[in-house]
Amino acid sequence: MQEDGGRRSGGNGADQSDGEAAQEPAETPQPKEPAKTPLPLFYRAPQPVHEQLFGGKGLRKSGDYRFAAEAHAVAVHLQEFRFASAHYPIVFSDEAVPAPLIVLGLQHGRNLFLEDDGRWAEGVYIPAYVRRYPFVVGQGAKPEEPILYLDSASDLVVDLEAEPEADPLFENGAPSARTKEGLEFCTAFQRQVPLTQAFLEALGEHELLERKEVRLELPGAEQPQVLSGLRILDETKFNALPDEVFLDWRKRGWVAAVYWHWASMDNFQRLVARV
Repeated sequence: MQEDGGRRSGGNGADQSDGEAAQEPAETPQPKEPAKTPLPLFYRAPQPVHEQLFGGKGLRKSGDYRFAAEAHAVAVHLQEFRFASAHYPIVFSDEAVPAPLIVLGLQHGRNLFLEDDGRWAEGVYIPAYVRRYPFVVGQGAKPEEPILYLDSASDLVVDLEAEPEADPLFENGAPSARTKEGLEFCTAFQRQVPLTQAFLEALGEHELLERKEVRLELPGAEQPQVLSGLRILDETKFNALPDEVFLDWRKRGWVAAVYWHWASMDNFQRLVARV
């Protein structure tokens, strides 16, 4: 999702010129470094959680979400649509494989739901993606044995000697209750991935997502703000689904998710009010 006037990168990112440069001797090929996988939003230095790295470390008490201050959108799972639709617009990213997102702000780098003291706005649903931080799980040697990671660069990670009131990550050489809770939450979060993916694949199969621009009138602005780079479900195509498909979607709970998505569009005006 981007604001009007934002530029998209295109092409291969580098131009080749003709002429003399093309006549220079070719350089000896050098081995290329493997491409680095981009880190998930918020994470800067995730490391496996074990005592050698995090013994004597703790986490500050929950409730400080300043790490999300610059997030204008975050990923959301299908099972969250019901709760998120009461507070945020739910849209889909404009990518080859679209992902469901909740919109947190109307400008890049500004989360409208974060208070000055780091608290989330009172009474507003906090996305699971935000609540799991600074933990995240990775694939272990066996699928049933996920590896818990922790963002070691997070401001939530502290030395217990300096802040003894923080929740320890290890106690008596074993993972603490806080660490176990982090693993349970992250594994539950990951279990939602294939359920959400199945829904997205069905949307793609029936070509239900359409590109959309949202035009918003901001107080004091001479021109409306236009948000682009997002998709929503096409109501006409949805209503034209065969009966057997609709009934199957109803059994899966997808029909309700579609209506929650549409209902959430009214929340763009709530974002304008928060501005």
